[in-house]
Amino acid sequence: MPPSWLTDEPVAAAQRRLLVDGLPTAPDVATALRVAALLALLAPSVHNTQPWRWLVSADVLELHADERWRLRLADPDGRLLILSCGTALHHVRVALRGMGYLPAVQRFPVPSRPDLLARVTVARPIPVSRHAAALARATLRRHTDRRALTAMPVPAAIDALRRTAGSEGAWLHLLNRAQTTRLLATAERAELTELADPGRRAEVTSWVGVPETATAGVPRSVTPPRGEGYQATGSYLVLYGNGDRPSSWLRAGEALSAVWLAAVLQGLAVQPISSVTEVPAGRAALHQILSGVGCPYLVLRIGTPVSEDGANPTPRRPASDSIEVEGW
Repeated sequence: MPPSWLTDEPVAAAQRRLLVDGLPTAPDVATALRVAALLALLAPSVHNTQPWRWLVSADVLELHADERWRLRLADPDGRLLILSCGTALHHVRVALRGMGYLPAVQRFPVPSRPDLLARVTVARPIPVSRHAAALARATLRRHTDRRALTAMPVPAAIDALRRTAGSEGAWLHLLNRAQTTRLLATAERAELTELADPGRRAEVTSWVGVPETATAGVPRSVTPPRGEGYQATGSYLVLYGNGDRPSSWLRAGEALSAVWLAAVLQGLAVQPISSVTEVPAGRAALHQILSGVGCPYLVLRIGTPVSEDGANPTPRRPASDSIEVEGW
């Protein structure tokens, strides 16, 4: 039987247990896959929709897009849904390496099943490096950090994050002051566009500003006051790539997770801004900022927090809502 904390406890309790006890090192493959799937539930997603479903067997993890949680109006093509699933896929890869296994990933293994985004197996045991262990622990501490940021630039850290994105097949464009001003105006217009449409407004408010007891969405306690979400401090970067198709969106999500975890290790706060990419005009403006090179996926605000007090992580659904384990 699997340990009870993998099946019975809420994800938050399992997270706390892993923080205290640490990831198991070199467990059997079946246990490693189950733990990796559990940690993947802590990945970031647009408006904390958690739009993934994992099917776990003794030697394979399957990642499926869960259409129940797609934003029908803000994300009609499923771009942000698949990008969100990509972050979960990268979390699985990090977790397996942190337990001493080299993951093997097949992305979109069955063309006739577009909801099946990836299959993950274990290629072979590997030593757990100090960096791999640190990244795995970072999945347990990562959250959308909405604290105020200092105006202090962090060029060395940004350069490292750019290299991290590149290792996952995506790029980060650092905005200069003029581009940042233009971006903030574009983001505010995109938000106003959403709020002016009754359907979009209803969709957003069903996910943002939810009660503290909710298991998905962004609670009121971690939602910045209106007008304070876009500030000039910190560094603004555009995550972009060379394609605008599901395979590109999945890899973009993996790059986002890699950048985010690397930022956590450097003590930096990360605030994703999706509203600007949820409207065609916003994506067009970002494309112009990129001089027409590449496809923009998301905007990130990164910097050093003013205060040492951390924000609470967003809630998570019970593991049983997102993980199906063969034979349990």
